[in-house]
Amino acid sequence: MSWWQVLVVCAVAFVVWDFRRFQRARATTSPPWPGPATFARVRRDAPIPPLLGISESVSVVLRRQIPPRFEPPRSWLGGLPMMPHHIEWPRSISSEYPDRGERPLHFIAQIACADLPAELWGGLGPRQGWLLLFIDPNQGAPQGPDAFRILHVDALGSEREPPADLGPVHDGVYSGFDYDYCRTADEVPRRWRRWPVDLVVVPNEARIEGRRTRVAPENFASILYPGQPVASDRERPDEIEPFTWRGALRVLDSMARTYPPSAKPPDELKIPDRLVERLSQPGYIGSILAVIEADDANWTAMSRADLEGPEPEDEAMRLRRAQTRRAAENRRTRREALAAFLASHPTLESIVDYLHRSERELGEWSTAMRERVAGERSAVLAHDLDSPIPDDAWRALKARLQQDAFRFWRYSSADRDGERSHVAFYEHEISAWSFQRGHIRELVADYYVDEAKRPLIPPAVLSEFEPYWRSLYHNRPHRIGGYHDGLQSDAQIGPTRKLLLFQIATDDAMHWCWGDVGAYYVFIDMDALKKMDFSQATITLECY
Repeated sequence: MSWWQVLVVCAVAFVVWDFRRFQRARATTSPPWPGPATFARVRRDAPIPPLLGISESVSVVLRRQIPPRFEPPRSWLGGLPMMPHHIEWPRSISSEYPDRGERPLHFIAQIACADLPAELWGGLGPRQGWLLLFIDPNQGAPQGPDAFRILHVDALGSEREPPADLGPVHDGVYSGFDYDYCRTADEVPRRWRRWPVDLVVVPNEARIEGRRTRVAPENFASILYPGQPVASDRERPDEIEPFTWRGALRVLDSMARTYPPSAKPPDELKIPDRLVERLSQPGYIGSILAVIEADDANWTAMSRADLEGPEPEDEAMRLRRAQTRRAAENRRTRREALAAFLASHPTLESIVDYLHRSERELGEWSTAMRERVAGERSAVLAHDLDSPIPDDAWRALKARLQQDAFRFWRYSSADRDGERSHVAFYEHEISAWSFQRGHIRELVADYYVDEAKRPLIPPAVLSEFEPYWRSLYHNRPHRIGGYHDGLQSDAQIGPTRKLLLFQIATDDAMHWCWGDVGAYYVFIDMDALKKMDFSQATITLECY
């Protein structure tokens, strides 16, 4: 046999051996992932490299029900969890406040796993039972397992009241939605309102815009609520007048929380040395009015076109002229009042005496105001709070709160035109009504998700608020699975081992504001999800 014949025989033998090795390799490959997972550019029957991850085809958006359907529970945000009695309410020791000891976490969401699509998470994760999410909303930088907990329960159980030591949903340390309608921090709610959601399956798609990766389509809320009116992003309804006695109570309680600062005794009122130095300079007090007059003269010269000439035909221009004329009148009134004040207090001694006297009078007025608000509050509590308040009763109450206004002057100082700490005086007028922060919007939402109380909402109010509740803050939904809508981070397009369990966004309807209008992201590695080991999940808070 020649040398080239030997070479051919060896080549054929190698091909046969390699083909049989490939067949053996196919026969010993791990079974495919459970469920109809889709892998990018990889055949379903091909071996899956373990480091490649899952290419998700769908995401699930938690769409708020507008209006809520009062039916057997499936999935919801806020309210109370439903879990078997043998399941303990999650607790943790905060890494930020370890000295406070073990505390209950706050319930956020409960999701019916049977309603999740088979494709979600590449077929991994539960499809029976319920997923529950608990968090500590009062941590500034939640990262560890102390900040959240995920439970998977097989059965609903009954509604579980929170432990008695559950703290407020917002302790006021970090930024977030305020609760000014509560008189004290002890009255801040311990849980959020319960709002049922539908699980809406959407394609898991992302796009590149500039240097950012965007996931949600533009005007996503209009897609989620087709044919329904949706308010523009962050377009909040105007604060409305109370329509129940409870609404009137909230107005009064907001006043009780936002009293003017307690006045110091006149002998304790410290007049800054810099103020004394300025006002002691010869002619300085007279120059205060001269500066205002010069400012107003410059403003008038710049606004002359809007103040003079024939009346414009364009409606927008007529509105602008009316606004400019009102501003001119306000400036004139302020100049005259300042001239009268300085004429009555032409010396340093007379101004200092006035500041001491007005501080004492403010303290007396504040005491009387507190007593008035307390009396009005007692009268309101005599009514059924969740019953309509007659229009004339509310108008009369509002008028009483606007009575006995207190007028006083205060000074300010700022660098101006090369002068350090230029002194100016401004007149203020306050009444009890000046301190109201009604937050009737929150009461409207509370009534809306309560089947018995929803009829209390006037139709005109309902038509204004429903589009607002359909909107998405910064176009960012609550979602499960798929790419995340990041604030500081971007979703990595393509296969991933890091799967999104929950995205919980800032949400006006829920009165949720995470950090500075941010979002929580809960992720889990695909191996941990395959084992249903939710203790391996991680949480991140991103905000502006």
